[in-house]
Amino acid sequence: MIPSIPDSPIAQAAAALAAEAEPVDLLNHSYRTYLFGRYLVAEPGIDEEAAFVAAMLHDLGLAEDYRGEAEFARVGADHACRFLEGRGWDPDRIHLVEEAILRHANIHAEEVPEYRVIQAGAALDVGGLGYEHVRRDDLSGVLRAYPRLGFASHMRDRFLGEIRRHPEGSFAELERALGATDLMGANPIDRLEE
Repeated sequence: MIPSIPDSPIAQAAAALAAEAEPVDLLNHSYRTYLFGRYLVAEPGIDEEAAFVAAMLHDLGLAEDYRGEAEFARVGADHACRFLEGRGWDPDRIHLVEEAILRHANIHAEEVPEYRVIQAGAALDVGGLGYEHVRRDDLSGVLRAYPRLGFASHMRDRFLGEIRRHPEGSFAELERALGATDLMGANPIDRLEE
């Protein structure tokens, strides 16, 4: 069974912002990031609304109309902070979302569960990391709801573009440490849609 998606007004507004800003393959990646992350990080007490908002906005900095001079995660985190400040969110929860976005491409596992939801969900969707820890039926259910639509190829292009713009950034580090583009090309999730 697919984990539930928060449906609060803030969650809906974050999803609407992502839908307006991102191409559909990247938007679906944001949903899959949250859902896969919830399968992988099932601890009680997670601020699901904050985790969902972070998932929906974590790649805004890769969207053409939102890309800035700073690294993509910083751009996305800044947009998320302004979005939440404008809606009167508590500063501690805003910081939780900001850090989840900033840390989602870190190599080492994060300790804060909300950070880990975004980190683990994105790692599974982009590179297949943690694939073996989610039931095949659960993976397939998420993919039916939010199909990839050529995501691997599009994401590889975005990833390499970000490395060119920020050769010392988090994507460049992932490429050096893990061979991330090779992982993208061999992601077992793509075989589930065949």
